[in-house]
Amino acid sequence: MAVGQRFAFTKLLVADLEAEAAFYSAALGLVTQHRVTGGEGQAAYQEIILAAAGDDGPSLILLRRPHQEMPEPGETVLGFVVDDVEQVVREARAAGGVVRSGPTAVPQAGVRVAQVEDPEGHAVELVQMTRAEERGDDV
Repeated sequence: MAVGQRFAFTKLLVADLEAEAAFYSAALGLVTQHRVTGGEGQAAYQEIILAAAGDDGPSLILLRRPHQEMPEPGETVLGFVVDDVEQVVREARAAGGVVRSGPTAVPQAGVRVAQVEDPEGHAVELVQMTRAEERGDDV
């Protein structure tokens, strides 16, 4: 069966797999799909593969390389579309995250946006789609 081309996953290098998995589960409802361990010495790695429950869409893979130096957070921004940006910001804060900005309305884009950091400082952008009447569209 041909799979075709599609976006499948993002890998995020982390220092504490368990704490990061707990954050993404508590703040965004992601669930652990798989755990993988492999390699030896400098090539050793551990992964936790997270995804939305019941979803075969893209995955977030938390990657730990125990014998390699960690890069500084800021190498990427993870983006999530959410139903209620204010609620997810509260959940992120309760799960150990830090609010960087928002939630802020961006009417021309039809969204409300906030940015938080996970417990290790990785940026997570939260986007809530707004209703047509809030965007000023003709309904």
